Amino acid sequence: MYEVVLHVYDLTRGMARQMSPALLGRQIDGVWHTGIMVYEKEYFFGGGIQAIHPSYVVETYGQPVQVLRLGSTQVPPEEFNAFLHEVSPRFTAATYNLLTNNCNNFSNEVALFLVGSGIPQHILDLPNEVLSTPMGAMFRPMIEQMQANMAVNVQSHGGGNPFLASTSLPPPPSRAAASVPGPSPFKSLDSYVRPVVSGEPTLHFDRILANVTAFHSFSAEELAAFQRLATHSPASLDAQVIQVDRSLWWQALVPVLTQNTNPFMALCLLRAVLAAEVALNAPSTPDAASSVIAWLVDHVDQASNNSSFSSALRIVYLSSFVNLLAAPSTSTLLAPHALRFLPFVWSTWHQLPPSHPAATVAAAAVFNFTRLSDVALDWTVQFTVVGGIAESLDVYASTDSINEQSVERLIAALGRLLQQCPSARPLAGEVGLVHVLARLKPRVAATTHAALAAHVLSLI
Repeated sequence: MYEVVLHVYDLTRGMARQMSPALLGRQIDGVWHTGIMVYEKEYFFGGGIQAIHPSYVVETYGQPVQVLRLGSTQVPPEEFNAFLHEVSPRFTAATYNLLTNNCNNFSNEVALFLVGSGIPQHILDLPNEVLSTPMGAMFRPMIEQMQANMAVNVQSHGGGNPFLASTSLPPPPSRAAASVPGPSPFKSLDSYVRPVVSGEPTLHFDRILANVTAFHSFSAEELAAFQRLATHSPASLDAQVIQVDRSLWWQALVPVLTQNTNPFMALCLLRAVLAAEVALNAPSTPDAASSVIAWLVDHVDQASNNSSFSSALRIVYLSSFVNLLAAPSTSTLLAPHALRFLPFVWSTWHQLPPSHPAATVAAAAVFNFTRLSDVALDWTVQFTVVGGIAESLDVYASTDSINEQSVERLIAALGRLLQQCPSARPLAGEVGLVHVLARLKPRVAATTHAALAAHVLSLI
């Protein structure tokens, strides 16, 4: 278990407390910068995602005015770094916004991922309450300059990008298929053809394998097959070798998953194997894959209404479904179980905040599922998908929180379904999707997928 602590700093070093009554007509105690202390480093957003020893942060901001223990996490460092890789495009110097995408928003996402609950709401609300007012705007240039200097100060102490630290993971590889392709305002629905893939086959694989071998003994042949996956891309291996290795991977996964009471790292191993299956694009999979899929479906079927299911564990389950649905060899095995695993996917929006990273992964699973022809064959499945998308999009239409990637994937999934199943269009109208998309439209008007929403609305 790793302790997770929130460090809260006053960017103004007391100036806000002194000046706010005169400038704002009310007193505010500070303008908050936050960082998450975990794995012996402090992680924060400033000129990009940063990781540094907290003593160096103190040199820039002074001592934290609050130290709040958020809880403990079972998430291992390598999986946390994988999460940081996933969210890093949203937390760069170019995407920073003092009001809407700041260090506190980053800390909140990290806290949600690690312990399942966010940081105190008053910290998140402060920028919009104060800095968006005419007088409060006087603080903005000073605060933005302090944030801009942050990365420079961090680098001068040898800190910075956590992905480049010797104790961290290597830089993320190019992952063209790692997300739904980013649409331009004129991008057509037909361009959403590539599946979402969670991770690369070799991403952190050596660390995952080391964690799994700590509680499970592989045969010499199984271990050698996994080690080849850790050091080579699947496509670079001889065809005969990879065919034997695939059988060994799936054969080994059955006891790793079914005989382990703590499946987190076992699921990480499964996700990596599935990413390899996607890369290989093989038409069929070894027999043992059916046993693995049956186990996975059984577990989420039982867990879909379990609020104690940890957010980190939910994410690796969802990531497994994303890759199962992306790989031709496994998607045909999973699709018949749709009515058992889809409730678990939809429960993500009931059990966690809509801005939680798990919602992005859940939306990816929905998108990948609607790419399958099986959806067109079963009216009950169509109803489940259309109704689930309507309910999930309504969450974003009804709250202040907008997760752009989740919304994009859900709208694209709906559009794909309505394109291949015209018979589902009346159903979309009956469940209220016209009203939901109309309410959502102004929320996405400033985003790059506004045209996508309009296109899908026109299909209903």
